[in-house]
Amino acid sequence: MKFVLLFLLVATVGFGVYRISLVYRSIPSDEHAREQARENAAPVGGDESLPTLSPPLEASLALATQAGPQALRQWLNQNGAWVPEPRLSAIQLDYAQMLVRNNPAEARRLYAAVKARTPANSPLASRLKQLSRTFE
Repeated sequence: MKFVLLFLLVATVGFGVYRISLVYRSIPSDEHAREQARENAAPVGGDESLPTLSPPLEASLALATQAGPQALRQWLNQNGAWVPEPRLSAIQLDYAQMLVRNNPAEARRLYAAVKARTPANSPLASRLKQLSRTFE
């Protein structure tokens, strides 16, 4: 009888340890959670003073932004000609922020191009100043 109780006790403790390890493995690590949050985070929203896009362009931009940097680059290549300048620069800054982790050289190049063509009185001037430490 002692042997059966000892076996049940050991089996119960072993099963408990196994279940706790499953729960522990299902919780993402801090670094993994931060990386996921960074990838899934929407880029910094634009200022209300920026020109709006037509509803179809706005919808396709939202989809491209959610799909990631490659989709946003493709969207910019296809639709960049129809986007007014301050808004185009804001979208390119969003794209540069998405690229910082995977392709910092391209992100810096985009930032420099946007900064070169943005006047000091632009609605994007404050955002460019905030991002300068990241890209320069």
